[in-house]
Amino acid sequence: MNTSELCSICGEGHVMNHVDQLESEYRGKTALVPVHYKTCKVCRSDFAGGDESRLNKRAMLAFRKSVDGLLTGAEICALRKRYEINQKQASRLFGGGPVAFSKYENDDVAHSESMDKLLRLILKSEHAFWSLVEQAGMTAELAPKGSKQVSGIERVYKTTVSAAVDLAQAPNV
Repeated sequence: MNTSELCSICGEGHVMNHVDQLESEYRGKTALVPVHYKTCKVCRSDFAGGDESRLNKRAMLAFRKSVDGLLTGAEICALRKRYEINQKQASRLFGGGPVAFSKYENDDVAHSESMDKLLRLILKSEHAFWSLVEQAGMTAELAPKGSKQVSGIERVYKTTVSAAVDLAQAPNV
């Protein structure tokens, strides 16, 4: 039994998936971007359906994000996993709407420069992350498993005191 897709143009031939590289330019930068399409074995028509169009859009957006210096979808996903939060929690914490992080991570939408700056700050500073969690009122929900809830102020105080104790106990050089 042949389960391959019939051509939507001629209705007779079966289609084959193809991926080619297309040289694309954006803001003076060029790159080879994958282009997905189908070809009919009978009428030889080339076309892109919904799935191929979505893949093509994502590839082009990923290229544009790289030129603009924005975090990639994979980098945003890694940041979210680093802090062990799901996409819905990330959207509530950082803003952008209920499904924003799904769209950012799949390269369906480019996030703003200001969102990129916030995410990069969080990547560099765990303290900034926990301060944002506290400000958003999500401390109880996102506190590390088995840890006592500690506010941002308490965390800064404890870190400062700990550093002062370490400094006081260090041998004089």
